[in-house]
Amino acid sequence: MVRLDAAEALVRRFDMLPEGACVLVAVSGGVDSISLLHWLHARGVRVAAGHLHHGLRGAAADGDEAFVRDFCAQRGIPFCVRHGDVGALARTLGVSTEEAGRAARYDFLEHTAAEIGASRIATAHHADDNAETLLFQLVRGARSGLGGIAPMRGPYIRPFLGVTRAEIEAYAAEHGLSHRLDEMNLDDSFSRNYLRHEIMPRLSRVNAAAALHMAQTAQTLRIESAYLDALAQERLAAGGATFSPVRVTVPDRVIAAAPEALRTRMVRLLLDALDVGKRDFTARHYDAIAALCLSPQGSHLDLPHRVAAERRGGVLALRIKES
Repeated sequence: MVRLDAAEALVRRFDMLPEGACVLVAVSGGVDSISLLHWLHARGVRVAAGHLHHGLRGAAADGDEAFVRDFCAQRGIPFCVRHGDVGALARTLGVSTEEAGRAARYDFLEHTAAEIGASRIATAHHADDNAETLLFQLVRGARSGLGGIAPMRGPYIRPFLGVTRAEIEAYAAEHGLSHRLDEMNLDDSFSRNYLRHEIMPRLSRVNAAAALHMAQTAQTLRIESAYLDALAQERLAAGGATFSPVRVTVPDRVIAAAPEALRTRMVRLLLDALDVGKRDFTARHYDAIAALCLSPQGSHLDLPHRVAAERRGGVLALRIKES
């Protein structure tokens, strides 16, 4: 019998499933999300399935919707669906299809949860996803994402985050759960797919439990990062930092006098307060802003998303420039 003990432990640790709570489960039709929906329903949780039709894959996407609808009907699970045009959204926003799909998916889930009174939204991210996220963040030079995927953030819960893909597939097989395959997940032109199909299998040759160990490391880094963030935030507050969605300031000496372990973290917290995305900010940007505070020379930096860093009169200001 396949026991998903890691999922049970995570549910207890974070109190993910309060008694009587309604949980909206994001269900694409893949083995991960189908298994999560089945597992929660089998535990007696009051669930509903949320399915976003992205409008990208024609008849295949129609088949996904029909499959999830039928799966839910057979078990008396409420089924919620929205049809979107992610391709058009990507063109409108000027972002990748992946990013537009993510934005559309979370908008759909949050609106649907509000409509049906669900206090939790469950997604089927698992240990392999977490390992891939850690690896992806490492290779792109990020620092704030090394903690991987959060087990719980706001209404979102990820009970399978400590469960491996192999364990999920074994669970599905044991319970006779059929599922759909999204052919886009086979396209290695997408960075995540390349990591999943080419890099992670090579790492598993070094250690068969590589993905699980990487996911556990990510969780440790997340805990430690939260503690260091709290210390950095305390220094900013004590130093007189000001925050608004378009401009943040702090005396440059506050950054310069901080321990090296906190300097770039303080810079990141300042940038986080601005109403811009963090996707294009990497370690070199944080380092450059910290260096601006340490150097006797230099007063200006141009950064992604029309953000400018300016140092005048002993004050560092980060602001969004007018378009």
